[in-house]
Amino acid sequence: MSYQIPQLHGNDLELTLEIKNSRFIANLRHTAGRGECNIHLSDMRKKYPDASHHCWAVVAAAPQDSTYYGLSDAGEPSGTAGKPMLQVLSHCGLGEVSVVVCRYFGGTKLGTGGLVKAYSDAVKLVVEACPRQTKRLFSHIKLSCPYDLSGRIEHLCQKHEAVIDERIYTNNLTLMLVIPTENVAALELDLGPLPFANILLKDTVL
Repeated sequence: MSYQIPQLHGNDLELTLEIKNSRFIANLRHTAGRGECNIHLSDMRKKYPDASHHCWAVVAAAPQDSTYYGLSDAGEPSGTAGKPMLQVLSHCGLGEVSVVVCRYFGGTKLGTGGLVKAYSDAVKLVVEACPRQTKRLFSHIKLSCPYDLSGRIEHLCQKHEAVIDERIYTNNLTLMLVIPTENVAALELDLGPLPFANILLKDTVL
């Protein structure tokens, strides 16, 4: 599996949208997991303690994994902030990302439609400005095979982008492989009945 994540080097990306004297401060952060999203929200409440609202949305894992979605209207009318924010965030192709929008009320009510558009536009603004990088999930595989099959195995490793990290010579040849997780099933199919063991997942950013 591979997907895009923010490339912010531990920093936040923050931009401000002003509509009818209300300020919508959109702060985007790379957040791997809901726990980091909670920290993000806490940080923004401390940074802007006098804001009228601290609305948020998060896609805390791969963008297609809705299990890790979250949102909050934070006191705005139901469905006018968190939902439109998440709608933008979950369709922008980024994973492991949260956005907190801090609103300073400017004295003019925007109405339901106006709030939906404002919060959507604030997230679009910061998402479109966010630099990205690709995150790939790798598997570590231990594979045993007879020595006379070693040539075929090494050919299949090249085919499926598997790097041989270590060779262990006993009665059989044991290979320690590092392979993109999305290629494991295809490699296993090509290998047929040869035994796999100790498959571990490791997150790696390329």
